[in-house]
Amino acid sequence: MEKYFKKNRITQIAILTRDLEKSKAAWERFLGVTGLPVTESYGYERTHAVYRGKPLHGRIRQVCFAFDNIEMELIQPIGDAPSYWKECLDKNGPGVHHISFAVKDLDACVEECEALGFSLQQEGSWPREEYPGGKYAYLDAADSLHVILELLEKEEEELE
Repeated sequence: MEKYFKKNRITQIAILTRDLEKSKAAWERFLGVTGLPVTESYGYERTHAVYRGKPLHGRIRQVCFAFDNIEMELIQPIGDAPSYWKECLDKNGPGVHHISFAVKDLDACVEECEALGFSLQQEGSWPREEYPGGKYAYLDAADSLHVILELLEKEEEELE
């Protein structure tokens, strides 16, 4: 698996919340920052995301806090459309949703993770409009690693 991962780097930790504005304000107060933008994910027509093998129409509101070594993302599902975000929030409540790893070849890495017994739950992509485009996959690794993994392949990102 190491041939796909960027060496010694977790890129993101994501936290689910029911109230993004309240969580954002609390984190901004704690970190001493203000005014971070809240964005909304694109819909299926642009992401071609799938959740449990079906088109994903669920969307999220999100805000990202950039640190020198990692990004922290706050995520709030929008509405009641099925998604892995909503499923996890309904099942486990607010809290850590996933740990994200940068990868070189998402499809090959997903295949290797499935061979390890991790199940693909949701995957999609985003266009390169505001930032480099890319694609992601969420894998349930709860039985052995006790966490959801996000594999993240971004365009223009150099991986050693």
